[in-house]
Amino acid sequence: MEKKLEEVGTRYIDKLVEEIDANVREIIDTFRLILKYQILFRGSGIEFAGLREYVPEQDDATKIDWKASLRAKKLYVKQFEDERDLDVYILLDVSNSMLLGTQEKLKSEYAAVVAGTLAYAAVESGDNVGFAMFNDDIIIALDPVGDISQYYKILRLIVDPRNYGGNCDLGKSLSYLINMVADRTILFIISDFIGIGDGWEDALKMIGGKLDRVLGIMIRDIRDTFMPPGMGCMRFSDPFSDNVLSVNTDKIREKFEKLAKEQETKIESEFRNSGLGFVKIYTTKPFVKPLISQLELTEI
Repeated sequence: MEKKLEEVGTRYIDKLVEEIDANVREIIDTFRLILKYQILFRGSGIEFAGLREYVPEQDDATKIDWKASLRAKKLYVKQFEDERDLDVYILLDVSNSMLLGTQEKLKSEYAAVVAGTLAYAAVESGDNVGFAMFNDDIIIALDPVGDISQYYKILRLIVDPRNYGGNCDLGKSLSYLINMVADRTILFIISDFIGIGDGWEDALKMIGGKLDRVLGIMIRDIRDTFMPPGMGCMRFSDPFSDNVLSVNTDKIREKFEKLAKEQETKIESEFRNSGLGFVKIYTTKPFVKPLISQLELTEI
């Protein structure tokens, strides 16, 4: 059984890598141009440490100290004590609701591509990447490492079906991470934000107050938000319980869509009101450009 799962996992990793390769280049460029030069960072107390010779392929030309360069007749850039690798941390929801998919991909499959793309972009940009999977608890957590082996370790965890299922408690997971991640971290929370439990709002504010940047990435199936007309009676099951309900969809469609929109708006408002980034993406749409747009925002 273990060997069979390993073979299936290898096939899924190969397919996942292909999709990541198709999306990752623009994300890598964004990490290098934005994250590396601290446009997203809150702190302003960076102390000047000295000068070193300018390296064209590596250094930002805006850091050139022109007075020192003219005196030495070589280009020199300013160095700062606080310049060091950024930690990127990815928190991935693997609860039951993420296993829904009425389109080409399950939400969990789409989220896997997003998580893998961010992980590869971080490592390729020279940053450390950490990773955790959560349902009603943190089931797996990896400390940030800046090595390509970390990327492949994350992929192996993502494609393992044994890591999926269960209820969801976002607040508990965020409370755990507060004591685990370093201040100089950008945290990506990838989830459908359905059935995420109580008390997560306070935990979100706390971790948002500690870290340099927090970005919520809401992954939604189109049927999380919209119910198709003319479907008649259908049976619906609760992903977090054994409850099954038979309803006439034409009678509840308007109310369902109204409540779904209100729930999505509430989640986004909690992020925005806490000064954090947020983006909602349907599994039928590309994610690279909406994600880059959020990363490029300088207001925190």
